[in-house]
Amino acid sequence: MDSECHSMVMEYLMHNCFKNTARALLKETKRLEQCSKSSSRPSKIAFQHQEDENQWTLLDARKSLIDAIEQGDIVLAFDLIKRHFPVLAVQDLIPNGIPPPNNRAETAELQDILFQLKCQRFIEIIRTSSSTIDAIRYAQTHLKPTNSRSKEQVKEVTALIAYADPRQSQSSHLLGQQRREELASRVNQILLAQCHLPVQTSIEKITRQYSLVEEELQKSNTAPSPVRTHREKVAI
Repeated sequence: MDSECHSMVMEYLMHNCFKNTARALLKETKRLEQCSKSSSRPSKIAFQHQEDENQWTLLDARKSLIDAIEQGDIVLAFDLIKRHFPVLAVQDLIPNGIPPPNNRAETAELQDILFQLKCQRFIEIIRTSSSTIDAIRYAQTHLKPTNSRSKEQVKEVTALIAYADPRQSQSSHLLGQQRREELASRVNQILLAQCHLPVQTSIEKITRQYSLVEEELQKSNTAPSPVRTHREKVAI
């Protein structure tokens, strides 16, 4: 159980880019293993986690990318993608924008998230610029819809230009921090999948399972007792 718990905690820390805490846990785990060996007792901690510098580098890059999106620095986000996660920059790798049949769904998802980032860049321009000229120029250059979904997205975000104060408009939710965080979370999930890491941690799965079991138990406790037949009463 010690080994499983350590693995689950480490998985959660790596998933959420808690690098310093993950390294501290790894260091402490190794220290406990050495103490166990020196005392000639069977080691209860079989947790192993190789220190792969490339893995730590990718974790740092992933955290920097998430932070950049949450802070609204989409220019930096695209730069980080280009330097550390070129697999996301699929548009330059696909002739005529048509992905191969065996990889079409995955490629479409990557293209969609890139387009979402471009839409977010437009929103950030509206947020920080007093002039709409920059936003219009950006939209004309980068927000070219390729399907009905992206067309609706462009229509939604460009509507911000119509308001003197976008924060007082019906589209003000686009300027909220929640949108940034949701976009950052989705990018993180895609990167985890590309790095062959679980999109959902074991701790999150256990938590969801616990909540489901607790909900079902509450339902069963509040349900009316079944009416027993005469034969059942005699048997009791």
